[in-house]
Amino acid sequence: MLEDLVRATGTHTARPYVLLGHSMGAAFAYELGRHWSALGRPPRAVLLVGRNGPTARSLLPDLHGLPDDAFLDGVRRLGGTPPQLFDHPELVALFTPVLRADFTLSETCTPLPGPPLGCPLFVSAGTDDPMVDDAGLRDWENHADGDVHVEWLPGGHFPLDDPAFQNYVAGVLRRLPQPVV
Repeated sequence: MLEDLVRATGTHTARPYVLLGHSMGAAFAYELGRHWSALGRPPRAVLLVGRNGPTARSLLPDLHGLPDDAFLDGVRRLGGTPPQLFDHPELVALFTPVLRADFTLSETCTPLPGPPLGCPLFVSAGTDDPMVDDAGLRDWENHADGDVHVEWLPGGHFPLDDPAFQNYVAGVLRRLPQPVV
């Protein structure tokens, strides 16, 4: 997947840019930032949302290996899937393998070898996010040579549509020394 992200983002790294990743996407944003940094095109900053650092585990037990009923119950508890979707067995049958693949990737990925990121990291999570804790968020400090800013925001694991989160991102972007794309 990282190779696909590298191909998709290459033309955008010629100008100042910021990466933002949520949950599993935070792991990919971090690795993508490391990749482009190694090639002399580092991001101005990386925003990592709703994920403990690479050497800290999620607070929830791994879901990917559970039987379907337990797996889907865990997905339901995270709150990112519309509850009415679970009322349609044919839809559940379609999306369960895809979700399980996502959770497998997210729960088993490990950092690639290489140096830590040298740009600022802005790490955030919702105060009600069941997957992270302060020690886990602070674990990002062990994987950065630049400043690491940790911020707790109101909400759960899916803050992206929340105005408080959007204001937080806008504030981060205003703090950076140069405009970004």
